[in-house]
Amino acid sequence: MKFKILAFSICCIACLTANAQINQRFDNSNYKAIYFKEACDLIAKNPDIVLLDVRSPGEYADTSKYISSNIGRFKGAINISIDSIDNHAKDLETYKDKTILVYCSHSQRSRVVSKALADNGFTKVYSLNGGMTEVDRAADADFPCKTSLFTTAMPYKLMGPKDAFAFVKDKNNVVIDVRPVAAFNGTDSMDYANVGRLKVAINVPLSNFDQEIPKLEKYKERPVLVYELHTDDAMKAASKLIKAGFRNVSVLFEGYNSFLTNTVSTSDLRKELIIGAPAYKIIGVRETVDLVNKTPGLIVADIRPAMEFKNMSSNNYSNLGHIKNAVNFSEEGLETYLRDKPKSTPVLIYGAFTASMKMRGMTGVDVSSLCKKLTSEGYTHVYLLYNGLYSVVWASGNVESCRDAKAILTDHQNLY
Repeated sequence: MKFKILAFSICCIACLTANAQINQRFDNSNYKAIYFKEACDLIAKNPDIVLLDVRSPGEYADTSKYISSNIGRFKGAINISIDSIDNHAKDLETYKDKTILVYCSHSQRSRVVSKALADNGFTKVYSLNGGMTEVDRAADADFPCKTSLFTTAMPYKLMGPKDAFAFVKDKNNVVIDVRPVAAFNGTDSMDYANVGRLKVAINVPLSNFDQEIPKLEKYKERPVLVYELHTDDAMKAASKLIKAGFRNVSVLFEGYNSFLTNTVSTSDLRKELIIGAPAYKIIGVRETVDLVNKTPGLIVADIRPAMEFKNMSSNNYSNLGHIKNAVNFSEEGLETYLRDKPKSTPVLIYGAFTASMKMRGMTGVDVSSLCKKLTSEGYTHVYLLYNGLYSVVWASGNVESCRDAKAILTDHQNLY
């Protein structure tokens, strides 16, 4: 038996993105892509189910050199990384008649492997939508088998945004923001970093975290939540706290970014829990779908190079289609177009990815700066899809509450 596995690399976000778009189109193959609630039912009904983790051994064991990849696994899962599937063909053959649930970190690799298994005669193959990312993001109460199924070697807990909302509202809990002082205060030179902070947070930048730990000793017996814009620095700080004897430490999974854009992050909750947010409105996928479907006169401004908008970029990962009715503007072109429009005109602005991807080597327009400029000129209904178009593409195929996001995307044939 020889599996046909697409070349796959997790060395960069770009590679992940490219494969995400290619792989979702496999969902019409001879396997079934399911959400975690369906996965719980599947596991309950099939006691001999095979849980197949196709991530790298480091990711599986929470020992990856990429700290943000250490996000736990399912108990009892076997680990056969995607790049070693062929070498384990005989091992896999023994599971041919069993129910197999394949998962990875974001469900790109699991789709590839699921298709390969189905193409080779495996008849009961399922791929977990969203992978461990959705498992970690989900609130404990919303994931019925999470407590019994999930395990991790990391000494801290990863907390999804919904659970974090409840945590932050409890005055006994401690919240630590490990971003640089400028980002915490909203004075960073990069506009994408000036997105406010949790009102109750104390600022202890990672750069001098070791020196500040003695000042945090008074919180040692209290629950602590650590966050940054993304995840890496918060994980590093949480490990330091655990080493210093803190007993109940959590990390805001996917960072403050996830707190801002999650569906439970309503306007009222933002006003209650967040301070220093920009004048424009930061939104996530769910709010974007609702905005596009329910806002008369909405201008949808796609601030990407024309070749990306047309799906003709030489970089496959940039060919994401676009949101329906979107118009491709340059920054200057959008400003000119709006010049004779009422200041109350609703405008949705997006690029390919979040502007903060620049920290990770991605390129693109800093749409945060454009939003800031428009609001300073008096426009009152400026919306920023903070995580960019890719977040809509990914959520449409992986997040159950955002399944209808596919309907607001266009020109994406061959991408799914």
